[in-house]
Amino acid sequence: MIDAKRKAIIFLTSSFLLAIVAAGVILVQINQAQQKLGKTIAVAAAAKDIKSYHEIKETDIEWIQLPQSSAYSSLITSEKDFKDAISVAAVKKGELLTKALVRKKLDIPINDRVVWLNATKIVLIDQDVAVGDLVDIIVTEEVSGSLSTKRQFQNTSVVQVDEQNEGPPRIKISLTVENAEKIIHYQNSAVQIRVLRVNQATSGEKNLKEVNEQKAPKNEQENANTKPLEAETMENNNAETEKPAEQNQQEQSPGEPK
Repeated sequence: MIDAKRKAIIFLTSSFLLAIVAAGVILVQINQAQQKLGKTIAVAAAAKDIKSYHEIKETDIEWIQLPQSSAYSSLITSEKDFKDAISVAAVKKGELLTKALVRKKLDIPINDRVVWLNATKIVLIDQDVAVGDLVDIIVTEEVSGSLSTKRQFQNTSVVQVDEQNEGPPRIKISLTVENAEKIIHYQNSAVQIRVLRVNQATSGEKNLKEVNEQKAPKNEQENANTKPLEAETMENNNAETEKPAEQNQQEQSPGEPK
């Protein structure tokens, strides 16, 4: 009888404690949900109608508050995303601006064109690249029944890298119109295209060495031209110093007719 009462007391006590713990967990979860629903985040929206390929300015956007739970990752929440940016499509007043509607404005020479480098599966990028990097492009093509591999483009500028949800990022390079035609032809006809990132520090040292080598012959020629001038100047100076000495000797020697 006593054992049965003791077991009942233990059972009731443990049940009461478990109920308290469960209630505490539920209250914590409710508080977290309320806090999440109560928090807001500022997202960008169009303050007025924005045309496509329009350079976005501060007056073109406004910031509105949305619940953090309903703010998607594609929405723009930072002013930095609008620095040197343009709109890809037309946006009406009040519409939310997403990262797909805005991209960076490319600063490229007037005669250059932007080409999507890895547009086909035959393009292989050996190392990750970023905006501002230089790359060499090596093309393997079939010539007269045999494969020929050659570096067709060198020190080509990477101007844009678009990250994708699936697959590798889209690498875009800046080329002249003639080279753009060539790379597009290779993308459709070559066996394989390899993209190698250039070591820009080494490239800079090489360019500096070439400049110094070009300057060396000029400096030697200038030195060769200046040496005769220096010799002639020294001879003139010696002649001038000898003349007063001769005059003094003539004045000091006695018995000579004046």
